[in-house]
Parts: sequence; structure tokens; C-alpha cells
Amino acid sequence: MKMRLAIGLGGLHLGLMSALVLSTLSTPASAQGQNQSAVKKPSGGVGCPSGWRSVDGNTSMCEPHESKAPLIYGKKDKDACAEGYHEVYRVWCSTRRP
Repeated sequence: MKMRLAIGLGGLHLGLMSALVLSTLSTPASAQGQNQSAVKKPSGGVGCPSGWRSVDGNTSMCEPHESKAPLIYGKKDKDACAEGYHEVYRVWCSTRRP
């Protein structure tokens, strides 16, 4: 009896852990957006999105240029931007329309 209960609880625990991992993997990318510090450009020759500028002395980074810069994050080529974000230059997702 105790063995069956332990196996049943072990399976339940494994199921809950799997659900937690899968829900983490499907979390929207909106959690990635930020506007507080410099962000590495996803591609070397691309410009910074509106409200952002290249970091002095390091053109591979963008930093907020406005007090209320839009939230941004770099995206992979074929990925879509998260809900509430707009694609900019095909490599950025921003809360500001391009």
C-alpha cells in the first residue's frame, strides 16, 4: 500500500515539475524587454531602435536615449515579437511602433 502511494505521489510530482518547465519555456518574450541599461545589438550593422542610441565607444551596444525609452529586446530572425511589441529592423522588438 505504502509503495503504491509513493509511486503515485512520485508520478504526481514528476507531472507537476514537467508542467512547470513547459510553462517556463512558453513564457512570452515580453519578460525580456527592458529600458534601464545597455543592450547588445543582435546584429552588427543594425541601428538602435527609436528612443535608443549607440553607446559611445562601443557601437555593438544600444543604451536608452530618453527618460521613457521603450522596452526592447533583440529577436532571432524567424521569431515573432511578443504581444505588445513591434518588430523594428527585423532584429528588435520594441513597445514603440517603428
